[in-house]
Amino acid sequence: MADKIIFVIETGRENMAKLMANIGMATKMKEYEKNMKIEMIFLTPAVSVLNKDQALYRPILDTVWKAKNTGIKIIACETAMSHVGLTREKIPENLVDEFAPIGGIYVLNKIKEDYETFWI
Repeated sequence: MADKIIFVIETGRENMAKLMANIGMATKMKEYEKNMKIEMIFLTPAVSVLNKDQALYRPILDTVWKAKNTGIKIIACETAMSHVGLTREKIPENLVDEFAPIGGIYVLNKIKEDYETFWI
């Protein structure tokens, strides 16, 4: 089993069940294997689910908070944020651990660091 995993989240509100199931799976993996490094990066259109002002996304935000509270690192792509009109102020405080200027380059660097990559 890989000891470093990055979940690349591209699925947004168009498939909320798939999105929540995969965030839940990552959380269970982290709960089971506490020393495993797990990161989750939100790209377009998925980054829009981090918007605290969207009531529709509340269940997803709760699921992301649970993942974060188990020790999963949460990353938001700033390029994706600009494409959907999302600002840092619209994301709940302390939810995102890092803002990646260009998500694709962030993911590429994680692949080079031997992270197992799950595309959602």
